[in-house]
Amino acid sequence: MLVRLMYASRAADSVDQDELLAILKQSKSGNATSGITGVLCFSGGIFLQVLEGGRMPVNALYNRIAADTRHRDVVLLSYEEIGERRFAGWSMGQSTSRG
Repeated sequence: MLVRLMYASRAADSVDQDELLAILKQSKSGNATSGITGVLCFSGGIFLQVLEGGRMPVNALYNRIAADTRHRDVVLLSYEEIGERRFAGWSMGQSTSRG
């Protein structure tokens, strides 16, 4: 069963461009192994991320993400069963803005 999870959070003050690149690199590697796809958006100190994949791997990843000190105020925006992926070709796509 596939699920799609979307959350938002506020970046910790320590998150800069280098840290963001490290997050993306780690996500692309780990997500490919776990069969998770998605996209990470970052703008104005706010993260918005969508994760897609099997229920167990997505839940486990979200729990790790929620405990990560590189952000705070993590809010689950949606969680739903899906018939197909929207981000099937992206182990972790990205959209960033410095604004």
